[in-house]
Amino acid sequence: MKKLLRSVLTVVLLGALFASCKNKAPKEARLIPKNASFVFVMDAKSMQDKLQKGGISVDALLKKVFQNDSTDQKDRELFNDLNNNAGINWNSRIFVFTTQKIVGSAPETAVSFLTELTDPAKFEAFLKKQPDMAGKEFKKEGTYSYVMPEKSVMISWSDKNVLTTLYTSTGGKPVYDTTTMTFKAPEEVDVTAALKTEVNAYFTQKESESLADNDIFNDMFKEKADGYMFTNSNSALAALTMLPMQLPKLEELLKDNYSTSTLSFENGRIIAKTTSYPNKLAGSLLKQYGGATVNMSMLEHYPSQSINGVMMASFNPEIIGGLLKQLEVEGLANAALQKSGLTMQDIYKALKGDLAFIVSDLSIAQPEPQAGQDEVTMTRKKPIGKMIFNANIGDKAAFAKLMDKAAEQGFVTKNGTTYKGGALLTMLGFYLQADDKNFILASDSLTYAKYVANTEKAVLSNDIMKQFKDKSMVAYFDIARTIDGFIAGAGKTGFDKSMRTARNTFKDAIATGNNFDGKTLKGEFELRMQDEKQNSLVTLMSLVTDVATDMREQARRQREMEDKIFPAGVPAIIRTN
Repeated sequence: MKKLLRSVLTVVLLGALFASCKNKAPKEARLIPKNASFVFVMDAKSMQDKLQKGGISVDALLKKVFQNDSTDQKDRELFNDLNNNAGINWNSRIFVFTTQKIVGSAPETAVSFLTELTDPAKFEAFLKKQPDMAGKEFKKEGTYSYVMPEKSVMISWSDKNVLTTLYTSTGGKPVYDTTTMTFKAPEEVDVTAALKTEVNAYFTQKESESLADNDIFNDMFKEKADGYMFTNSNSALAALTMLPMQLPKLEELLKDNYSTSTLSFENGRIIAKTTSYPNKLAGSLLKQYGGATVNMSMLEHYPSQSINGVMMASFNPEIIGGLLKQLEVEGLANAALQKSGLTMQDIYKALKGDLAFIVSDLSIAQPEPQAGQDEVTMTRKKPIGKMIFNANIGDKAAFAKLMDKAAEQGFVTKNGTTYKGGALLTMLGFYLQADDKNFILASDSLTYAKYVANTEKAVLSNDIMKQFKDKSMVAYFDIARTIDGFIAGAGKTGFDKSMRTARNTFKDAIATGNNFDGKTLKGEFELRMQDEKQNSLVTLMSLVTDVATDMREQARRQREMEDKIFPAGVPAIIRTN
């Protein structure tokens, strides 16, 4: 008997363990189709807690956004009613998902907003008392109800969830009739019928047809975060039929590639972590042609103490050849290049795979006197700055073959083993010089000379340089420095206040990516704030609230101006034209 009890207890415990693991998946995933191309999730409760901890309440935000005129009062009452009396659980997760498909030759897209209901009867009552719903028919369909405010918009709800779906169709392309030698207009899409079919599928689909059956999607929620994002490449497969030429294995390459991201609002920064899951074919290419890490020497001697932005990458160019072979189009590509005397190997072997793009000293200034053509160009300010694009050379013979071809076309001039920019690049204001070691495009000859001299040192903080180490891709943007440069040169403009607000909010942004680890590609994005102690959501919400307040104030002034110009008796059609 004891042995039986132990066995039963073991089964129960294992069942509870498996159930708890499975419950990591949000129950709303049951309503999201497996072919959804994009899903974004916000944890409303987590975000509200951070706002309250930062001293910001919903009432305070409303008071700031909505002022005291009659229009603001009505909008605030509607917002309060939606927040308190609509039967919606505003502490639950909010989902936004997109589905895309091709019907005939017409691309169709559905965007849906999904969240949890606490009281479906209360929600329906809230809808029915809205003026915009007057005369609209409320219908029951199986386990859900719905109403259509417009022919391309549906609000649907069950006893647990509410969905708002917007459906768009761009219309198909004209079809050429070879018999009549004319183009026939595509059939008109019945958007209302398509929308009803789409939403009905959400509520009636099997679990195996939903994202509840996708482990990658469900595992994303094991990490605690304020927001989540999921992308799926399968929606692109339908578009392949519209290509003028069907490429072998392209569908296999694009199928079942997924990516997930988590978003967290921390003190002084916003962190987004991404993980990409390539399919078997894409993964084998990434594994076979693994890249190196970024070449820091391409940045270390950049001649400026005012760097605005950096982009660097390191990859194995042989992956281009591998991709062409897998798609079985290498011969086709070489045939297209035959007349030029080049091959695809010449192109992708010419570079080593180390790339760097650096921008600095951005500002706005008046042109030099000798550059002015007339009084207008002499007074008009324009952006100025310094720039370097550097690519290390791979196969010297292949590179020389490419550059010799460019010299024949007049794009560059050749002197021994050195190539310089031709008349076109000079006219555009760029300086190009390339040899058997580097291909360098610069903003001017002085910046180039200082860069290749390797005597100066780029000024970037140690913490940024450490984040760049051992990464296959890096990017950096100094937001505050860039805005400072434009504010100083632009003077008073209509955007002066907004620019200063943004400058006092954001510091910089950093993005990094790792090489393929055999299963995934991982990356991270960090947006840093000026206030390092305050939670970034509080900082961001303060900025958004200020912008919303300004926009409402601008709209109010516009209405007042219209009221002065057009008396109340003037028809509305005249007011809006």
